[in-house]
Amino acid sequence: MSTAGQHLGNPQDANFPHDAEGRVYHLGVRKGEVANRILSVGDAGRAAMLSKMLDDPDNLFIASNRGFTVYTGTYKKTPLTIIATGMGTPMIDFVVRESRAVVDGPMAIVRFGTCGTPQTHIPIGTIMVADQSVLIRRNVDHWINESGSPYDISRPVPAHPALTEALFSKLNDARAPYGVQRGSNATADSFYSSQGRQDPHFDDRNASLIDDLLVAHPGTTSLEMETFKLLHLAHCSRGVVAAAAATIVLAQRRSGAFLSNDDKHILERLCGQACMDALVSYPLESTMQGDTCVWNR
Repeated sequence: MSTAGQHLGNPQDANFPHDAEGRVYHLGVRKGEVANRILSVGDAGRAAMLSKMLDDPDNLFIASNRGFTVYTGTYKKTPLTIIATGMGTPMIDFVVRESRAVVDGPMAIVRFGTCGTPQTHIPIGTIMVADQSVLIRRNVDHWINESGSPYDISRPVPAHPALTEALFSKLNDARAPYGVQRGSNATADSFYSSQGRQDPHFDDRNASLIDDLLVAHPGTTSLEMETFKLLHLAHCSRGVVAAAAATIVLAQRRSGAFLSNDDKHILERLCGQACMDALVSYPLESTMQGDTCVWNR
C-alpha cells in the first residue's frame, strides 16, 4: 500500500512558504520525501506510468498538491523521485527550488518531456538530448510602444556534461525506434506565439520567429517550454544541481507531421526507463540517509 503525504499545514514565511513540519507550499513535501535523484516529467499520466517501474510500486510515497504529484521510492535499489511537473517555466521553477529546499547534498535532475523540431531532417519520434538551451521570450513592450523586437532570444546555457553523456548513452542503449540525437534546445515562454504558431485570432507578429531562431542558433533541434529554466537554475545552484534533458519529438514544425498517441506511449515507457537508468548510474558524492527518509521505511 503506498504511503500518502500529509496535507500541507498553515503556511509560514512569505519569502519561502512552508508549514510547521517543513512541507514546501507547492510540492507539499518535506525533507526525507524527495530523493537526491529526480526525474521530472510534464504529463501526470507519464509520471504515474513510470512510477510502476520503481522497485516496489505498491509501496511508494506519493504526495499530490497544487497540480504536482511526487512519487518517491527506489529504482535498482537507489532512491529516486518522479515528479509530474506540468508545463512551462514557472512549474519547473517550483520543482527545482522546492525540491532543493528539502534535499540535503548534491542533486541530479533529468527532464523527460516532449517537443517540436524546426529542422526538416529530424523525423517525429526522434529522441532529442539537449546540449544547451536558449529562452524565447515575448517582449510585451513591443505591443505597447513598438520598442525592440516582438521576441527576444537569450544566450545559451549548457546542460551538465557528465549527466548529459550518461543520458545519451542510456537512451542509445534503449534502441529507440526513431533514434536518438543531440543538439541545442529552445525553450519558449508559451506554446503558441513564442513557438511561432500562427493564430488568426491574435496579433502575435511571429511569422518569421522560427526562421529568426535558426539564423541566431542554427543548431536548434528541439522547441518546447521547460528545459532552459531547468538548466539555468542548475547553473545558478552553486554547484549543487546537475541537470540534463531529453524530449520526444512530437511535432515536425516544417512538415506539420505529428506523432501518434500509440507511438508516443511506446517511447514514453522505453525512454522513460532509460532516463531512470541514467539517473541511478550518475554518481553523487553523498545522498540523504536515515529513518526519516521514506525509502528507508
